[in-house]
Amino acid sequence: MAFYSGGGGSLPNISWFIVSQQPNTTVISYPNSGEYVPALSFLNAMYKVVLNGNQSSNLLTIVEELIYIGNASRCHYHTKEDETIRVLNGTLQVYLGGYQFCAPAGTSFHIPRNIIQSHRNLGSKPIHVELLFSPSNIENYLGQVTPVFAEQPVNTTRAAELARTFGVVHLPDIPWKDLNCAFNDSMLFISSVHLIFFIVLLHVFASVYNKFQ
Repeated sequence: MAFYSGGGGSLPNISWFIVSQQPNTTVISYPNSGEYVPALSFLNAMYKVVLNGNQSSNLLTIVEELIYIGNASRCHYHTKEDETIRVLNGTLQVYLGGYQFCAPAGTSFHIPRNIIQSHRNLGSKPIHVELLFSPSNIENYLGQVTPVFAEQPVNTTRAAELARTFGVVHLPDIPWKDLNCAFNDSMLFISSVHLIFFIVLLHVFASVYNKFQ
């Protein structure tokens, strides 16, 4: 990598590092990449794989999840991959190894393998989260187990077999605490409304003041 550190004068010709084709060793995942399918661990949620192991030299998998209102994931843990979650909007209530907390938009948290986890959406709108698994392979589990849950009645024996193969351990539901995460989410909205109202009010006062000058 070369850097320009010259003192003055015109900039050097930089056309040498502008190319018209994407380098073969890079991967770009655009917003419309992947297709949403029902998420097996929720009653009402969707997920899509936006980057898989074949694209990342098996280093990681990125999954985007859309969690609808009033839904919680099944309590579980992974034995073969670590997971990092980033909340993109809304406020999620999270359970990590016995600890519960509210995760508003912008929150990221890392979950090492064998740590029990669950999360739920008690807000007033669907929540988007981004899940990063390392190393990759969770996409193969999702690809095989999703059709199993899509058929009725569900073949629970096959689902359990796949979970064991891919190191996903499901547990009974945990007792959720009332942390007012939905209240925190609404307070963010209320605060933004108050701020907008205050700004508009300032503009009104400024206009009135200017008229009398």
